[in-house]
Amino acid sequence: MTTVLQPERRQTPPSRHRRPTFDKKSLPARYSGQMLYFMGAALIAGAVVHYPIDPPLYTIICVVGAFVFLLGTIVNEFVLADERPALSKAVSLVAFSLLLSFGVGLVGGGIQHFEQFPERSAWMTPIGLLMSYVAFVAKDSKGRWRHLVSPFAAGVVVLSALTWLGMTALASTISSDGHSHDHGTTTQTPAEQDQPSAESDQAPAEQDRPAEAPAESAEDGHTSHSH
Repeated sequence: MTTVLQPERRQTPPSRHRRPTFDKKSLPARYSGQMLYFMGAALIAGAVVHYPIDPPLYTIICVVGAFVFLLGTIVNEFVLADERPALSKAVSLVAFSLLLSFGVGLVGGGIQHFEQFPERSAWMTPIGLLMSYVAFVAKDSKGRWRHLVSPFAAGVVVLSALTWLGMTALASTISSDGHSHDHGTTTQTPAEQDQPSAESDQAPAEQDRPAEAPAESAEDGHTSHSH
């Protein structure tokens, strides 16, 4: 009598609880990457425009903005990307991303604070347009240097030139403190307003001054005396 041997059943150890893998395409991940981009550009924009007001303070803000933007570049291009770039590509990516952040900052800051800093914004905005386009072509994975000599590139140059001409013309009508020049107003300046009061103060002094009696010679050559 033969006995049928049942196959040995191996008991698999209980599987440990695995942590959920990080989803690169999830909404929180994409939000974090884009938020770092925009926050860095916003800080740079404010620092570049307001630099003359307080250079030490806005230098620090500009450095912080550049660091935040670079952190966004690392998150978006290295952490969230499907393929990590090579070392040489990574260095150029970081460098041109920083240049792109300053270009975006120049455009955004120049437009937002044109009324406060018209002359400064008139040259910041077109330079920012050109800088941002060149930096984007250099850092984009599908960008080629031939895109810098193309109809679209010519359009960017024309737009930058028109922006410079238009903002320069508007800046000539706006004073540095953000108010437009008004040559036809009849409002007196403070110096003119103080002038009448000065004259009015001077008038009583002249009225109170005793009149000097001229020493007229008498007809006989002697000074007349009152007895």
